[in-house]
Amino acid sequence: MKKNKNKEPKNQTEDSGQKNTPANNSGARKRIERLFKTVSLIENAMANDKKINVSHLMGELEVDRSTVMRDIDFLRDLDMEVEWDHAKETYDFSGNEKYIPSMELGQKDYLLLEFIQQSLAQYAQTEMGQEMLKTFQRLFGIFTGRANWNKWSKSVYFRVGYKTAKAQMEIRSFHILDRAIHKRHIVSFTYKSPKSSRPREKKIEPHLMVMNEGRWYLYGTDTTTRRLTPFAFPRMRDLIMTDEKFQTDPPRDPRTLLEHSFGCAISSEPPYDIMVEFEPEVAERVRESVWHRNQTLTDLPGGRVQLTLPLNNDLEVRSWILSWGPYARVVVPQNLAQEIAGTIQKMAARTTANA
Repeated sequence: MKKNKNKEPKNQTEDSGQKNTPANNSGARKRIERLFKTVSLIENAMANDKKINVSHLMGELEVDRSTVMRDIDFLRDLDMEVEWDHAKETYDFSGNEKYIPSMELGQKDYLLLEFIQQSLAQYAQTEMGQEMLKTFQRLFGIFTGRANWNKWSKSVYFRVGYKTAKAQMEIRSFHILDRAIHKRHIVSFTYKSPKSSRPREKKIEPHLMVMNEGRWYLYGTDTTTRRLTPFAFPRMRDLIMTDEKFQTDPPRDPRTLLEHSFGCAISSEPPYDIMVEFEPEVAERVRESVWHRNQTLTDLPGGRVQLTLPLNNDLEVRSWILSWGPYARVVVPQNLAQEIAGTIQKMAARTTANA
């Protein structure tokens, strides 16, 4: 297929239109807007398998033929491969370039964008993750003038390691809750708690949505118990925004409660210290990581290290402590140390029984 970058067929109608000469700042802004619209029109035509030529652009942009041709030549000066397809009688982009590059990026910029892309890729199996990836790819194109990239992807890999929940109707839930939070409307849904044998009807005053390790949670006040509680998106069913409005604010800002959480569990109790001692075999691994934003590390004799976490609940930290096996010991609080010891005894008994 032969393409000509500079000329469209002579039989195109040369309708008259407003001529835009960018003689001032207003004119410059109009030209920039026109360039972006030109790219968008060609992109949309390609995506919908439609034709677009000079006459179409003249009508959409309300300018004359010479202005359209100058704009196309300018886009080509930006290394955008705008070409005329003789066979299809339409403009298209023949290469990777589908956007007007807004800035020149350096290595550190590409590294950041690669980090964001790979982080988002961890959520590719979720509805929300797919939408965020599409948006990121579009923004990447606007920044760089390209639809994809390979600057770092073959040499750098960021493994975030999130175990995302495969939530159904995730995007729908997000939009319903976002609207309800801003309009201060009560939402209702059925919810299956891990501790409950059957789903229960809930009416909640929604306050905040949080994503923790790839999982979305709603934090809201139960209209019956008046307790501020997190609700996982995948466990919500038949979510709707009701006509009932609420005026009260949450008893505590969920953000402040999360400051003393090890994950997504919250409590209105005041924070207390959880101290864990680690043996030399894992001490360096403990030292080189940040486990909590307000943690304290203390070196102990013999190469051991003590980690202090100011939390207001120990629900999620228990499994983390157990994951260190015999190399971790809870110092305080005593009740947590006893619970960990009891769990280890049960695990040993079950392992022995199955041996």
